[in-house]
Amino acid sequence: MLKVVAKLTVKKDKIEEFKKTAEELIKKSNAEEQNIFYTLNQSVEDEQKFAFIECWKDSDALKAHEASEHFTKIFPMLGELAEISAPVELYNEVEY
Repeated sequence: MLKVVAKLTVKKDKIEEFKKTAEELIKKSNAEEQNIFYTLNQSVEDEQKFAFIECWKDSDALKAHEASEHFTKIFPMLGELAEISAPVELYNEVEY
């Protein structure tokens, strides 16, 4: 499984708009067949900081997601509401 962490700092006056815009992306991404989970998380210490935390079956599933209509439409809109966007981090789950 492939985990994705995408962190953004949202403009203070755009927080509610950001969360509302992200809702469609989250619902449609969670409906993708190769998706394990897709969540939006808000920092408990700084209301402007958010992290999308996602899990995909493999890298091909992530590539398909990144090419999907909902991702290519909505993610740029979210970027416009952000002050800072950190590089996306990819992780492989350590299995025991």
